[in-house]
Amino acid sequence: MSATDISHLKAPNLPPQPEQTLDTTTSWSNRLLLFAENYGLVALLTVLFLFFASAWDRPATFRSTDNIVAVLGTFAAPTVLALASIVPLIANQFDLSVGPVAGLSAIITAGLTAHSHYPLIVAALISLAAGIAVEVVNGLLVAYLRVSAFIATLGMSSVISGLVIFYSHSATIIVSDKTLTHIGSASFLGLPIVVYLAALVALLLYYVLEHTPTGRYLHLVGSNEKAARLVGLRVNRVVFAGFVASAGLAAIGGLMLLARNGSADQQLGGLGQTLPALAAAFLGATAIKPGRFNVLGTVRHPRPGRNLQQLVQDVPLAHRQQPLQDRPQAAGRVVTDLGVPRRAG
Repeated sequence: MSATDISHLKAPNLPPQPEQTLDTTTSWSNRLLLFAENYGLVALLTVLFLFFASAWDRPATFRSTDNIVAVLGTFAAPTVLALASIVPLIANQFDLSVGPVAGLSAIITAGLTAHSHYPLIVAALISLAAGIAVEVVNGLLVAYLRVSAFIATLGMSSVISGLVIFYSHSATIIVSDKTLTHIGSASFLGLPIVVYLAALVALLLYYVLEHTPTGRYLHLVGSNEKAARLVGLRVNRVVFAGFVASAGLAAIGGLMLLARNGSADQQLGGLGQTLPALAAAFLGATAIKPGRFNVLGTVRHPRPGRNLQQLVQDVPLAHRQQPLQDRPQAAGRVVTDLGVPRRAG
């Protein structure tokens, strides 16, 4: 018999195996856990809102349309700043100069329109260029000179603070351009215009990060820089572009803060806006797409811990429809609503 002739061999008689059935209970429990992980915080906010809207002693004030609209307008600019912070974070880099860049953009725009009488569009473009110039320096230091992003951006924040004080002479600059204050206070279809601007920024950034090669490059660099280099990706250029994009978004957020506030000073922006933006980014990474910095999760947390607090406050809504310089008695309250600490005296 040939060594390769195995026709006479028979398979052993094995006992019949029970058919494998899908454990529907385990499947549904896994789905519920996944849903809770992705959307648990969103569901919690919804439950808390419904509870306060039904059980609060002043439900008419809490759930009123005017109150909700006012809160959406207040959080529009912080939302853009939070979105600005996630771009470098996706590439595994910190940017602590988001708030200062926003303050620099606001103070330059206010100064150019009020003192130099520049057209609003020209002043806005100059402020945008100034913010990008700052982040170009940060990008060069971090991406090409290998300086720690934490140290580089923190040091740049101090430099910006000095420049703002030098430019404004420690004085508050009132916005003289009625168009800008109108954008900050006007509404369209019942919602403040700044809410539409924030939504547009969020949609564009979502598309770039989720549906373009640029977004995939940022995610790849952030997840594994060595692997990105091995596949031929220009990591330095990607990191540099992330800082520049963050600057543009931060400058837009500064213009929105200026439009809502009606004035600019050395305290508008700064770390008072940077730290909540970073907190929103990190909390956003625990929702929708856990473990990844994402736009939808970040939008859900524009100012962590203040969403419901702001809703339950009895906000003087009528004052919010006028420019700040026309209602000095409400200025302190609005500045507080924006998260900017008041100066003593």
